Amino acid sequence: MTTATAAVVDEIVVPRRLVPAVGSPALRGAFGALAALAGPFAIAAWQGGERPGLLALATAFLGAWLPAVWLTDKYRHKYPYRYLTYLLASHGKAAVIMALALAASALVLPAGVAADATIGMGLAAAALLDLLLELPWVERAATPPAGRAAAGGTTGATVPEAAALREVDRDGVLASIDGAVGPVVLEFLRDAIPAPEGAEARTGAALVIDDRESLGPAAGREALGLLVGERSLNAVRRLNLYLQDVASSVAMGGYLAVRYVPLEIATEALRARVPRWLFRPAYLLHFVRYRAIPKIPWLDVLYFSRPFRWLDRLFYRPQRGRQRALSRSEVWGRLAYFGFEVVREHPEPAECLILARRTTPPVANRRPSYYMIVALEKVGLDGEVIRLFKVRSMFPFSEFLQKRIFESHGLSTTGKFKNDFRLTEYGPLIRRSWLDELPGIYNWLRGDIKLVGMRATSPHFLGLYPKEVYDRYVVVKPGLVPPIFDEKTAGFAEIVETEATYLRRYLRSPIATDIAYFWYTFRDIVIRRVRSH
Repeated sequence: MTTATAAVVDEIVVPRRLVPAVGSPALRGAFGALAALAGPFAIAAWQGGERPGLLALATAFLGAWLPAVWLTDKYRHKYPYRYLTYLLASHGKAAVIMALALAASALVLPAGVAADATIGMGLAAAALLDLLLELPWVERAATPPAGRAAAGGTTGATVPEAAALREVDRDGVLASIDGAVGPVVLEFLRDAIPAPEGAEARTGAALVIDDRESLGPAAGREALGLLVGERSLNAVRRLNLYLQDVASSVAMGGYLAVRYVPLEIATEALRARVPRWLFRPAYLLHFVRYRAIPKIPWLDVLYFSRPFRWLDRLFYRPQRGRQRALSRSEVWGRLAYFGFEVVREHPEPAECLILARRTTPPVANRRPSYYMIVALEKVGLDGEVIRLFKVRSMFPFSEFLQKRIFESHGLSTTGKFKNDFRLTEYGPLIRRSWLDELPGIYNWLRGDIKLVGMRATSPHFLGLYPKEVYDRYVVVKPGLVPPIFDEKTAGFAEIVETEATYLRRYLRSPIATDIAYFWYTFRDIVIRRVRSH
């Protein structure tokens, strides 16, 4: 073993990486499985001979080891600095999970096999042997933290460089669809699409469609300067596929005009349809049916599968999907996901018209927020993007609007975005009670974040920080329990200073700093009753 030295990157001390001597996580996992199986045999040896039910006990140890590995991901090394501290933390969490699983196994194992005090000795032997197998390390050269360019995007996903935006021949495209759309839509488009300037390359092709089928194949067709979708987005059965085909048909710089019924209008329509005393239960039923049930994981996969097509033919297709619940935030977010930026929205009594311009390729993010538990892209150690699990407090696809919301409204004193229409009606309650942070325990178990530390933030938000704070941020793993801001915080500069103070203290004295900040946070939440916003 060698003594860790340090490398200086932009005046930030970065310890050299210490990594396991056995580089393959799969091979280390195989050693760990053998260590888990060694526990029952250690028990038998302790008792001086064969132990009744040894096979059942060995199965129980291996069965307890599997969820411990899955939950902690302990064989994939995620904290190359302070190697021993990381090993003790990850293996300690795994040992606790194994102990709980072994305690549960007493319910199914034969009597007398699991109910034995020596089980704890076997678990201790297995955990210690597993730890010893990973103690040998090697030293690897320090890697400078990722540059700030990685933090400039909207979500952290790779976005290909956009092609040059083409001008649209406004009068030409509107003349080609005159008669195919109503006068209200035509006037809206004439007012919202700017007249072209100069002699740049222009596109004049336009198309009015009702659904994906009427869009037809894009091969051999000129990229469109304007595409008008006549069907409400609430009535589109496969909305992502529809927008994907639309994006591939519209030229870079071209426009998309669509209509939808936002939640606010749908709610008021429901209020007008039912008696006043019946509105709350009717709203609850509408919420469960059109907003909660569709967001149960994998239910949409089953619905669109072949065995369940009869359900669509029986119920949803006759209604043409008109009851799909869509918020303004979700519609704008879906459009941004596929490379469109909303230019103007025109509310009407029964629905809204939107004009969006295609400005970028679709975002390379295969897991946008949709279900109640979401995995958001955040900046982790060394500037690498991690998936942080949360209870969703915003409408689906809202993360793709973060940059626009910031540019339009800025930040509040607590570090949140002002006038953020992305929050659901229940979002503030989830945040005030810290429920949105609970799934982060899974990230902590897996070692993506540590117990105390900076709040894991999005690449765009982190890009707002001064360079010296950013450089410290990416050499320290984010935490589950962060420094807290409240309504007394003066503004973004004070937020940055609070976090920079933590980072400076942590780099000087990691363990003492985390203990102190854990107490500060506990005091603020439990005693001072500070709540998230």
